[in-house]
Amino acid sequence: MATTDKYDRQLRLWGASGQRALGSTMVVLLGSSACGTETLKNLVLPGVGSFLVVDDGDEASSSDAAAAAAAQGVQKCPELDSSMLQFGEQSSNFFLPAPSKVATGGDDGNNNKKLSKAAISCALLSELNPDVLGFHYTVPSLEGLDCSALLEKIKQGPPSDGSSSSAATTTTLPQKILVIAADQPSTVTLPLSYECHNRSIPLLVVRSYGLLGYARIQTATPYHCITEAKKSNRIPDLRLSAWPLFEGLKNVASTVSNLDEMDDTKDHSHVPFVIVLLQALDKWRGTVSAPFNPDPAVRPRYPETFQEKEDFRKLVKGMAKNNNEINFEEAIREAHLTWVDGRVSDEVKEVLDRVDEKEFFASAVKSEMDVEGSATSSVPAHVLQFQLLALALKRFLKQNDDYPPLEGKIPDM
Repeated sequence: MATTDKYDRQLRLWGASGQRALGSTMVVLLGSSACGTETLKNLVLPGVGSFLVVDDGDEASSSDAAAAAAAQGVQKCPELDSSMLQFGEQSSNFFLPAPSKVATGGDDGNNNKKLSKAAISCALLSELNPDVLGFHYTVPSLEGLDCSALLEKIKQGPPSDGSSSSAATTTTLPQKILVIAADQPSTVTLPLSYECHNRSIPLLVVRSYGLLGYARIQTATPYHCITEAKKSNRIPDLRLSAWPLFEGLKNVASTVSNLDEMDDTKDHSHVPFVIVLLQALDKWRGTVSAPFNPDPAVRPRYPETFQEKEDFRKLVKGMAKNNNEINFEEAIREAHLTWVDGRVSDEVKEVLDRVDEKEFFASAVKSEMDVEGSATSSVPAHVLQFQLLALALKRFLKQNDDYPPLEGKIPDM
């Protein structure tokens, strides 16, 4: 799959690991309504691995025809035909034309054979992305669908189009399943929810009423863990507010004794803004009620109130020799780094405290330390992985005054 160029923009959003997870997922859609096909479209375009459209026959179809289609089981996506593109004026589904005869050109030479809703929507959705495999399955009635048998069959052996490339993909990548129920009554969603819950398969129930709609999510049991949050506005972790300053930062700061005594304006404008902020902090502490304490273990004063922070920025601005020093502009812009607490929040601590070390080791031993999910285990692999990371972080925070590991990235200076 051409993930390096075709999916370049979304790779910046969720990274290579997110794209791999999406590419190894099969989406099962129950109901080819406009809401369902639009939801599936938004997964086909970014490159989901494969999808299966499950729907009942048309109202005009006979029960015998629907039963015959159901007996054929899961089928490959049919070839796109021009007759599939004949939409009515009042059609509200871009992936399902109005009920009409659609030519299939089967082996029996019957060109008037009617394709099911699932087959037509599967063909039109597959046209959006040739990297995605599409399948369809027509049943007499969704209310009479054996959800347990269908999910078990997909989980044990996901559909394949028979090509060598798809066979290689299904053997090298673990198949994940996401089920979507679109505009279905409770007689369909409740049994489906029960079967998905028993198999730790996430379920998304969507319904639309014109311009209104809702989406309900049932996560895989027992937890739904997000361990890779990508913040859009990430604060550089320079540890300027940590006390005492770490040794490396002290050594860098000691290279410049006093900015006010520096006569060369060129050198003055090349001092990194980190050193500017540290020297400005020493000056600011002399203007407030913050007596010097020689004990390095005692944390000194930092700007706390709004007025103190504004006074600190004005002090930094006053230290510049002219208005063209970019390093002082950076220092004013990044002044908040001197008082932002880099330690983890109470909310994160609360999450970490919920992970019990004894329970984790008991579960890990019971599952034979199957954190990779290669063997059958009562505890899902992603739960063990999350608990392992949480316990490691918990120990690290305890040894480092609640400061997390450094990212290893610094802003441009």
